[in-house]
Amino acid sequence: HTGLVDQGRHYFYNLESLYGITPSVEHYACMVDLLGRAGHLEEAEILIREMPILPNEVVLGSLLGSCRVHGKLAMGERLLQELVEMYPLNTEYHILLSSMYALAGKWDKANSLRRVLKESGIQKVPGMSSIHVGGEVHQFSAGDKSHPRTQEIYFMLDEMIRRLRLAGYVPNTASQIFSGCDSGEDNVDEQEEKEQALFSHSEKLAVCFGLISTRARVPLYIFKNLRICQDCHAAIKIVSAIYDREIVVRDRNRFHCFKQGSCSCCDYW
Repeated sequence: HTGLVDQGRHYFYNLESLYGITPSVEHYACMVDLLGRAGHLEEAEILIREMPILPNEVVLGSLLGSCRVHGKLAMGERLLQELVEMYPLNTEYHILLSSMYALAGKWDKANSLRRVLKESGIQKVPGMSSIHVGGEVHQFSAGDKSHPRTQEIYFMLDEMIRRLRLAGYVPNTASQIFSGCDSGEDNVDEQEEKEQALFSHSEKLAVCFGLISTRARVPLYIFKNLRICQDCHAAIKIVSAIYDREIVVRDRNRFHCFKQGSCSCCDYW
């Protein structure tokens, strides 16, 4: 869909009467996403509550994503509670809400969520990114130094971060809420530690490997097992412009096509 809310409402509410189609959970998920994108979060939540079938992870997760975009913390808390009851081992939504808290300066709540995960014994699924180059799949984890070309990759990473900063990039340390140093206070050492952890996220390492392993202007295709974080999304947008590369990242939710400083998702994912 493209955000055409009125047309979306028309087709959705006339599926049965005009087309003989009973709305499925997929139809509801699409409508919730459409309303959320446009900022109609209350309408989207009402639609979920009135569903004749139980909402699934896609439906609730879509609205939670909209809460992040539009800063709806209270609604986000309600949705997280439901998602945790449905999928207690999925840490992705804890991280999403924690990032929302951090961005809003509510570090006590962000840290509280982190403690809940730690005390429950639930481990965060490690992020992994893979890129296909030269007939081989190269896989990276955050802070990975196991690749045969590690030295070249990190040399490229240093150059990339330097050029990103010159282009106006500011590390979004709220994306690093689960780094282990999450007080939210202005401690220089902690801030630097968070930034260094951000810089070596698996997506960035995969991008760096792609840049040193392919010819200029050759598109890069990367696959991520989790949702791409806000910092990597912002950084890769800039990278696509300063290195004149199309970079496609398939994360857990969707395809992101980065080109000339923008993303096909229009910063909504």
